[in-house]
Amino acid sequence: MKYLEEFADPELAHKLLAEIADTVTKPWAIMEVCGGQTHSIIRHGIDQLLPGEVELIHGPGCPVCVTPVESIDRAVQIARRPDVIFCSFGDMLRVPGSHGDLFSVRAAGGDVRVVYSPLDAVDIANENPDKEVVFFAVGFETTAPANAMAVHQAHGRGLTNFSVLVSHVLVPPAIEAIMTSPDVRVNAFLAAGHVCSVMGTRQYEPIAAMYNV
Repeated sequence: MKYLEEFADPELAHKLLAEIADTVTKPWAIMEVCGGQTHSIIRHGIDQLLPGEVELIHGPGCPVCVTPVESIDRAVQIARRPDVIFCSFGDMLRVPGSHGDLFSVRAAGGDVRVVYSPLDAVDIANENPDKEVVFFAVGFETTAPANAMAVHQAHGRGLTNFSVLVSHVLVPPAIEAIMTSPDVRVNAFLAAGHVCSVMGTRQYEPIAAMYNV
């Protein structure tokens, strides 16, 4: 498949691993920020191939890990309303709040629907003008553009029954929270490239300077 096999080059991988082994002069604890990075690292066994001096620590890489309980509670409360169709990505349905989760709301008869894009929720609002359709807008910086586009399209289509429950989070404050922990032992971060493509890299420069990472 294009753009997959091209990067699966064992010879190049071994060359890079040898260069890393030759370069490392002290123990390093590196935290990857993105859940996609963690998935790729584990899937391809990269953590097992790196020299012993390099330790990879899994960071707060997915919305499930960082969405506040208060947001889950608000989502559950809204989803229980009989006049609401509540739309969410599937991985949020089993995230527990103080009084249950979205999956239990659906099991009890609530109209909770799994969507693969916020634009799907816009279509649902168009098809159900007698219902208030609420999309659970969670995630890091990368999800914000698509969620904003959904609001823009709903407005352009004249929909008055579409809204979003916003629980966006930013990567830099998450990194700062980690670095201010008294037990922190992270020496470096593997930043999320797709977040940098949205926000740039300037926001990381003060963190690198302040915490020497």
